Amino acid sequence: MKRYATRSVGGDAPDGSADGSPVAQLKHLLDVPAEACFLGFALTHSGTGDYLCLAPDRPQAALCSWSDAPDRAVFFRNWSDTLQAAAARPEADIVLIFDVGDALLVFPAR
Repeated sequence: MKRYATRSVGGDAPDGSADGSPVAQLKHLLDVPAEACFLGFALTHSGTGDYLCLAPDRPQAALCSWSDAPDRAVFFRNWSDTLQAAAARPEADIVLIFDVGDALLVFPAR
């Protein structure tokens, strides 16, 4: 399992990005290495910090549970899908997760 770090959003990053894509702009603003892979948006439980994941012991993949491991999270690639999922779970906060090879970096989305 990869180690992970939760990082706060910094405010002093200079403007601009390598290729101008939304993901490249996010990496730049959050000071994430350009070679990092954006895994997607995920939901965390505001009380425990656990990540919304698929329940492995349930017969239907639509049934979800919470896990403390970010690599087990359900990843959303689309912001509107993420907002819709978060609206259905008022106890959830939205985060962004990047894979930097040996670690996952987690940032609050708001």
